[in-house]
Amino acid sequence: MSRIEQLIDEIEEYVEGCKPAPFSQSKIIVQKEQLYELLTELRLKTPDEIKRYQKIIAQKDKIISDAQAQAEQMIEETTNYANALVEEHEIMLKAYEKAEQTINAANAQAEEIVAAANQNAEEMRMSALSYTQSLIVNIQDVVQRSLDIAKTNSEGLINGLSENLNILVSNNEALVSQLNDKQPAAAEELPAIDDEEDTVADMTGHDEAAEEEDDKTEDQKQPVPEETKEEVIEEEDEEEIDDDEYDDDDYDDID
Repeated sequence: MSRIEQLIDEIEEYVEGCKPAPFSQSKIIVQKEQLYELLTELRLKTPDEIKRYQKIIAQKDKIISDAQAQAEQMIEETTNYANALVEEHEIMLKAYEKAEQTINAANAQAEEIVAAANQNAEEMRMSALSYTQSLIVNIQDVVQRSLDIAKTNSEGLINGLSENLNILVSNNEALVSQLNDKQPAAAEELPAIDDEEDTVADMTGHDEAAEEEDDKTEDQKQPVPEETKEEVIEEEDEEEIDDDEYDDDDYDDID
């Protein structure tokens, strides 16, 4: 794997690892400096052939100019040679013929050089464009996949929060309904009890609660005989024993 492919993989991993932007399903948060570092390294690792092609394209005018200068030099030399033999007709004819051939050859050679230079420059340009386009497609793929992943994750989070919110709202409505059902019932029972006590007090002409309080006060004032105290203590002991037996029976049933 070349270093360029490794850099593309690193850019893909970096973009996939970026967090989605808040309140957006189509944007991510990118560290600008880190992304620029990866792109700078990718630019530095561009194959030497592309740089050489760019250099040739930049020097295209110089190549054509050199070819034309060479052709002009050959024409000038031929012309000078023909002028030296101008006195003799036959020599002049041969000189002109030679000069014409040289000129035609020079023009043909110059045209070939220019055509070859143009063809090479076009091939290099197309190669550079094709390579750049493939890089753009790869980066576009990486960004599209990262965007799809971020969008899927955001939709899943929103759906989960919506479900939780619906559950909470449903539970709250159920509790409010239960509270509303119980509060009116309790409010209706309290006035009924007060009305009954008032009615009984009015019918008897005195408060039974007050009489019970007076009876308790009188009982407390009277001395309790010793025999009665012993009977009360025995009854309390028997009740405690019965409670203990009852508790043991309960434990047996539980086991």
